[in-house]
Amino acid sequence: MNTTLYSTKSEFKPTIDVQDAKGWFEYEPSYDGVVIHINTMGARLFGFTSPDDVIGKKVNELYAHPFDHEKTLSMLFRDGQVNGFYTLMKSQNGKLFFIRQSSSLITEGLYKCPLKVKNEFEQIQSSVL
Repeated sequence: MNTTLYSTKSEFKPTIDVQDAKGWFEYEPSYDGVVIHINTMGARLFGFTSPDDVIGKKVNELYAHPFDHEKTLSMLFRDGQVNGFYTLMKSQNGKLFFIRQSSSLITEGLYKCPLKVKNEFEQIQSSVL
């Protein structure tokens, strides 16, 4: 009788190393800057195990320099969108990395009241520090 052993070790990594991240990620903050949606790979890029761990956090906690968040918001309110804005971000464990983000303001009604911001971003550099 031949017995074959199979590995039960999971190939799933609970967090993603910034240098392993590739592609586009997305998140949506509410108008007041609270994350209401983030995709799984985006959450892992920031060092969280799942999107649920990020939802409810303030967006400016993800920026290495919170002033960059203010610059993004001022461009959004001026132009309605931001394309190709480079920003230094930080993961939950403090790793710094650059992203190139594209954002658009989602509005509603006759007076175009802002509801939320749709963000897509691409990691640019593996790691700064």
